[in-house]
Amino acid sequence: MTSTNNPNTTTTTTAPTIPEALQHLTPLTKNELLLLSTYDRIKQYEKISAKLKATEAKRRLEEADERYRAKVRERERLENGDDDGDVEEGTKKNELMVEDSATQRRQQYDDNSSDEDNSEDEAVKHQRRQKQQQRQLEITQLREEIEAKSQQEAERDAARQREEEMRRELLGPEETPKKKKKRPREEVAGGDVTVESEQLKNDGTNNNDFIQEQQDDQDDEDSSFMPSSSSSQQPSSSSIISGPSLKKKRLINDDNTQPSTSLIANISGGATPIHDFSSKLKMSKTSLDGTVLFPTSIQEKTWRPPSNPANFMDGCLELDLPDFDPNNLQQPNNNNNNNNSNNTLAIKFHAPQESARFSINIATPHHNGYDSILFHFNPRQFQRGGQLVINNKKESMWGNDLSVPLSTLPLVFGKTACTLIVQINDEGFDVFVEGVHCARLEHRMDLPKLRGPLCLQFPASDDYGNPEDWEVYRVWWGYKDSMTAGKDLSGVAGVNIYSSVHPKKLFVSGLPKIHSDPEMDLRRAELERAFRKYGGPNGAVLVSVQKDSTFAFVEVASEQQADLALVEMAGRYRVNKARRTKHEALMEERAAKEAAEKGGVKESVDWD
Repeated sequence: MTSTNNPNTTTTTTAPTIPEALQHLTPLTKNELLLLSTYDRIKQYEKISAKLKATEAKRRLEEADERYRAKVRERERLENGDDDGDVEEGTKKNELMVEDSATQRRQQYDDNSSDEDNSEDEAVKHQRRQKQQQRQLEITQLREEIEAKSQQEAERDAARQREEEMRRELLGPEETPKKKKKRPREEVAGGDVTVESEQLKNDGTNNNDFIQEQQDDQDDEDSSFMPSSSSSQQPSSSSIISGPSLKKKRLINDDNTQPSTSLIANISGGATPIHDFSSKLKMSKTSLDGTVLFPTSIQEKTWRPPSNPANFMDGCLELDLPDFDPNNLQQPNNNNNNNNSNNTLAIKFHAPQESARFSINIATPHHNGYDSILFHFNPRQFQRGGQLVINNKKESMWGNDLSVPLSTLPLVFGKTACTLIVQINDEGFDVFVEGVHCARLEHRMDLPKLRGPLCLQFPASDDYGNPEDWEVYRVWWGYKDSMTAGKDLSGVAGVNIYSSVHPKKLFVSGLPKIHSDPEMDLRRAELERAFRKYGGPNGAVLVSVQKDSTFAFVEVASEQQADLALVEMAGRYRVNKARRTKHEALMEERAAKEAAEKGGVKESVDWD
């Protein structure tokens, strides 16, 4: 144990107590022992502080109790009328002693606190004086600014008044410009009209001008609703009407009948309902050029795909497109068609703002569960910033899609109602959205040979089960003149695309997806071994593989070898003939031209 004696305090330091939880850490370092001793000292101080607080509280309770008892004794003395001087003196002495002790303690506390706060009070008072002076300066500046502004406004008003007086002196009281007095205020009593127009006409002060303007405004409202018969009954006098009266003219139709509705009602009534086509298209139920396929009854208002379909056929809408004659299709730039074969499909629909996609399919009657589709229309809002995908499908294999950015088309998603028109001609399927020619899908498959129906389908989901979200209001099918006649189609997507089949190139699909370069090398080697026997005498085939894909391209030696590979490799791979791009077709044309000039024949060029 160590003790330190100071003039004011005495502190005793003992060895720190090691808790049981730290016994396994012994021996402790010097810093750890110092921390433990500090912790013990803090606990001691806390105990001493608690004792002092308890003692002070007990003392205050005793003092309060003593004061309460003194008051009770005084009350009892007054009630009993006791005049005993000794008791009164003793009570007074006790009260004086209690008050003296309390006063002494309060004075001692005030002296101690005042000594500590003297320095702080001086600093606070100095800051307060500075703030007061700063506020006084700001108030003085604001007052000066307000006085300056008010003085400027007074000067401007005085200058304006002087200008007005000078103008009145120059023009005279009779030629002072005023607002036109249309009709003074009238007072009707017993059928007689009395007007105080002379006083209003002769008075030229500003106050009377203001009164006259108010009266003119009110008279304008009264005169606009005054019947025409009342004007003939009133005496015509210059004191009654100072100028020509204005009357509200009623609108009369050409047949001398009054219109049943207002102009605004007529304008709003001409708007196209969301469930119907525009009158300019002439696609109503009574149209002679076609018929409304949906809705077929009053009960059928709209069609929506189910929210959770099992597949694309579950809950889909299927309609027949009758009287389609592929032998009498129009030329895109010619409207001469004597047979008027049905060629135009119109759909009025609504796609919500949150919709991700929707689609329509047009197929032949022998589509085999829509494994073969002539025309596929599919807007996708959240794919690559919004894409319109147009494609075809042959024997469960999708062709090369035609993608058009939705940003280049009229609004499709989030619009109250939208009109889609698809026209079939000799070249292909022309697509119009809100009257704008968006794309053309050139014919990739053979159309039916005889006159008959086509099949229209609104799928419930895509091939992966994702539900479609849109609402169909009306479907129309019939004949319309070509909407592309006489127009420049150079900027329309899908126009003049070379879609012929490549003679030696094969498209292998349905392969496992690859992600790395070693996987690409393995797939290339696998397909080279599989198709080696179709590479001619040297067994050389050209294989093209892309990363993150499930397909590949294989080019064999000749067209005969490609046809043989389609038959023999069908059981092992999903193989189809690949299509030529425009670049490939142009390269082939150039190679054939060069070969013809040299006197040789070249079937095709190498494909990249």
